Amino acid sequence: MIDYVFGKPVADALNQIRVVSAKTTTDHGFRQNAEDEEIIRNIADDGYLFLTHDRNTIDEDRFPPCSHAGIIIVRDKRWTEEKVFERVKDFCQSGHKRLAPHCVTYLHEDGAIIHTHEGIVRVNW
Repeated sequence: MIDYVFGKPVADALNQIRVVSAKTTTDHGFRQNAEDEEIIRNIADDGYLFLTHDRNTIDEDRFPPCSHAGIIIVRDKRWTEEKVFERVKDFCQSGHKRLAPHCVTYLHEDGAIIHTHEGIVRVNW
């Protein structure tokens, strides 16, 4: 589930390479300015991971691992659709995507930090 800010271009790009099945929050029926907490709580039963850039109000303290379906945060301060696409693609192709469900994952240019209920996992690619 992709934050409406990233939007349809990111979802379409990810769907084209088939590393994930991506859908935007607005495609899922949420209003454009829906609160992230509302989205995270409501998609938990659907099994969607939530992809966002909101690093100010979403973190592992507010949304502890195993209390949601999974959150992926792109850490770039100045993101572009291409950067988001590359971060997610690199993460999926790294073989560590399997760690993301029910965890909070921060994607960086050269790796990821995954907060699990057992601790922190750092991966590089």
